[in-house]
Amino acid sequence: MKALVFSDVHGEMDAVRELMHVAAHSDCELGLFCGDIVRGVARGREWTAYHEEGREPEFCLPEIRKERAEDYALYAEFYGCLRPSPFPIYGVPGNMDAPEGRYLTCSLSEHGGVSPLEVVHRSLARCGEYVISGLGGQITEADRSEFLVLQFPCWEALHHFRLFEFVEGPRIMVLHTPPIGEVVDRDNGGHKGSQVVNELIHTCRPKVAVCGHAHDAQGSEMIASTFVVNPGALKSGHYAIVDLDALEAELLTL
Repeated sequence: MKALVFSDVHGEMDAVRELMHVAAHSDCELGLFCGDIVRGVARGREWTAYHEEGREPEFCLPEIRKERAEDYALYAEFYGCLRPSPFPIYGVPGNMDAPEGRYLTCSLSEHGGVSPLEVVHRSLARCGEYVISGLGGQITEADRSEFLVLQFPCWEALHHFRLFEFVEGPRIMVLHTPPIGEVVDRDNGGHKGSQVVNELIHTCRPKVAVCGHAHDAQGSEMIASTFVVNPGALKSGHYAIVDLDALEAELLTL
């Protein structure tokens, strides 16, 4: 079974449309999406600023209120772009797909409902013999945030992925945050991954884990017994086709 894996759209919907043309001519049977649909520029700037300045965040800045309308428009456009997909797509939000309530409202609304995307953020799904579960956002040791950016602490991630224990079958873990590795989290000469994700992989032992967030880290590697794939950022044209049975990844560009 092959999966079309993509991540980090950041508002570039023409790339999503082009990817759906690829999907129509592929031999994939499912898609896996690792998050970051919207841009979230104003929210991201305020999140960085209040940390650097040591102050409380301001949630009602004019630019943040203005960005709300853009977010809703991009979510609707994204789900519309996915409609031609010939197979189901299982996805999670990225760290910029905040607030969490806005993401979930849009994904489960009429617009999301007519697209083939099934949200596996905090949930579980089955495709063929595979069991798929995910947690989006940035997974951290202790920080938690739901409005300016999405962050989830270690304890919450470990608690969520206990869902795997209740269903038999090879496991697929869908994440936005990469583990620390040799390839899949490299960013500007450093690492953008989280050791918490490494712990999740060691604890849950998925057959395959897919991730994003590190835009330039298109690649695959084995971490413990798990085949980990970062498809790169779709906003730059990058995606992957993963053979889930053979544990092989084609790293491709539109």
